[in-house]
Amino acid sequence: MTRWTHGLVNRLVILCDLAMILLATLANYLIWHELNWSQTAVLGVIAAAVYAGTLTLGQAYRVEHYKRLRRQIVHVLIGGIPAALAVLLVYYALVPAEAEDLTALGHWASIAALALLVGRLLLVGWLIRSINRRGLLRREVLVIGDLDRAYALVRNYYEEQQGDRLLDFIGVFRDEGRAATPAELAGEGVPPMRGGLAELFDYARRDTVDMVIVTKSWNDVAAIGSVTQQLNRFAVDVMLELEPGTFKPGYAGLTSIADHRALQVQQRPLKGSLGLLKAVEDYTVAAVGLVLTSPVLLLAAIAIKLDSPGPVLFRQARIGLNNRPFMVYKLRTMHVDPTDDGSIGAVKQDPRITRVGALLRSFSIDEIPQLLNVLKGDMSVVGPRPHVPNMRITEDVRYEAISDYVARYRMKPGVTGWAQINGMRGGIYTVEKAERGVELDLYYIEHWSIWFDIRILLLTVTKGLADTSAF
Repeated sequence: MTRWTHGLVNRLVILCDLAMILLATLANYLIWHELNWSQTAVLGVIAAAVYAGTLTLGQAYRVEHYKRLRRQIVHVLIGGIPAALAVLLVYYALVPAEAEDLTALGHWASIAALALLVGRLLLVGWLIRSINRRGLLRREVLVIGDLDRAYALVRNYYEEQQGDRLLDFIGVFRDEGRAATPAELAGEGVPPMRGGLAELFDYARRDTVDMVIVTKSWNDVAAIGSVTQQLNRFAVDVMLELEPGTFKPGYAGLTSIADHRALQVQQRPLKGSLGLLKAVEDYTVAAVGLVLTSPVLLLAAIAIKLDSPGPVLFRQARIGLNNRPFMVYKLRTMHVDPTDDGSIGAVKQDPRITRVGALLRSFSIDEIPQLLNVLKGDMSVVGPRPHVPNMRITEDVRYEAISDYVARYRMKPGVTGWAQINGMRGGIYTVEKAERGVELDLYYIEHWSIWFDIRILLLTVTKGLADTSAF
């Protein structure tokens, strides 16, 4: 029997979007007759392709997005604006322009936007509610291996997924380690322990099973291979839990080296077309941002000069892509001190900060000149924040001592980032905060998409600039 999957739902939503655009195009032709049929059909196909392509490229077609009303509306805008611009460009490039053409295209864009919103809010909304009500995406899961690890995995899942749980743990099977407790045998608050490997096979033959998770110790790789090979007889997904705390790849996938299979545990970010897309985003946003903020920069420069002696801009060493140093540009917010190497971060009521500097820092205006670093190629608009070499967290701990810190060097540092809009502004003066910042930066690197960048930029403007934690 065909099972519902996230991919199937996403494809249905794409079909809904395409159908709404094409229906809107047909309605526009039947109602206004402002364009001939061939013009209308070509423009409708172009709009549908650009719209769906933009949202696909930005990873907007994901099941978790369809439950949120505001995100649905934002996605229609994000896909609709490039589609409308593409239609406008193609129309005026191929068709002799007339005065009333812009009105005709405006009619088409309006009815297409309305149709997309109706499709998303009514049809897709109904689809997601029906799927959730019937539990069509829920997966029935068995766990086999060490009981301590198996039940730890289940409890962690229950704690992290307190809302809609897509995994239903229906049984745990023991293949090594300690014996089950009476509570585990009875299934009191946990999935019941149902036996060993033979019982798991019997269960899989009788009942529907979607996934089997193996929680055996990696000290015996041959035993893991034996279990997974025996599970080949069943049409199920098989997952291997990695050794807790010892192996944490941000990316993992099977590949081949000559005739040998290998596990690729890290992938260079932004390869090929993704790197080109990121570069286009950086240069476009940086150039537009500098033009729009130039009046603010001029006023800030005058205020800095009137407030304290010293240059308006200052340059300071930072660490960038592949651990390469570069000089970052910022508006000067502190009194000039040739001996200050930046290793001691700012604190609240820091006497080094000038009066104007405190105001600039509170609204992050001092960060705007970093857009010049973006145009130079040293930084990205969005990415992990660059830190001063040998910056101290405490008297005895440098930032570089934090586990996984160096993994941030795999991507260009950013003017803003996922860590900054999640509470990492202000001073980093505890190891816990430093570790949290690294964790957020690595999450961004491993989950990068153009939509993720757009989301961060919007949150930077709407949330980040109003963050009172900056000083």
